[in-house]
Amino acid sequence: MSEKIPALKKETAQPRSRRGQRLIRLLIALAAILLIVLFFRSPLSKIGEIQVTGNEFVSREEIVGALDIAPGDSFFFPGISKLRQRANELKPIESVLIVKNFPGVVSVEVKEYPQVAVRLSTDGSISAILSNGLMLPMPKGKLPDKPILSGWEADDANMAELCKALGDLPGYLLSDLSEIQPDPSVSYPKRIKMFTRSRFEVTTSIELLKDKIAYLSDIVQNREPGKITMLDVDYYSPYSTEIVAE
Repeated sequence: MSEKIPALKKETAQPRSRRGQRLIRLLIALAAILLIVLFFRSPLSKIGEIQVTGNEFVSREEIVGALDIAPGDSFFFPGISKLRQRANELKPIESVLIVKNFPGVVSVEVKEYPQVAVRLSTDGSISAILSNGLMLPMPKGKLPDKPILSGWEADDANMAELCKALGDLPGYLLSDLSEIQPDPSVSYPKRIKMFTRSRFEVTTSIELLKDKIAYLSDIVQNREPGKITMLDVDYYSPYSTEIVAE
């Protein structure tokens, strides 16, 4: 009786195919690594230009110096959050927007604390006062179009509070103010005296300023110049009555 001879199994080409796939993947990975290395060595990965806008009281050089970057440095490092943190360490800066535009452009848009007043020094120099109380030299060519703070000590906490209050007011409410002086009393330790360009003398207090100044223009409208008190009780007295009384 004849026996059946088992058929020989055909050799499979699968192991060779798998080795080929692994080799291809390895070559692709090596090529990717090579391209990444070449990219980070190329000018495309470097800062080519730093654009700074919105600054007035802090110079471009100060901002770029605080960021600690320069053309030729890595475009990707440090990251935007780190750069923003560095810029915010500058006291005149309230906020900053940093955008990286590929290839190579770093855009820095600065928002400074608004100027709310000016201060005359004994030597005649003019300083700008920002809403955070910071005093800085007035930039060349900039006209002092804000109220003058006179009679204040540089480290007066009430002046810092006044600056913050002025910073919370819209510009049109400040346009008529020419000078603000401290005028404290026992009842009102934060009392101030304001002089307007329309020749009114206004007495109020720092804590009442925001509410009172909102309707100051209504009081002075169609009235002759005089004195206005805006405290717990408001009243108006024209200068002409003082002349008659004398």
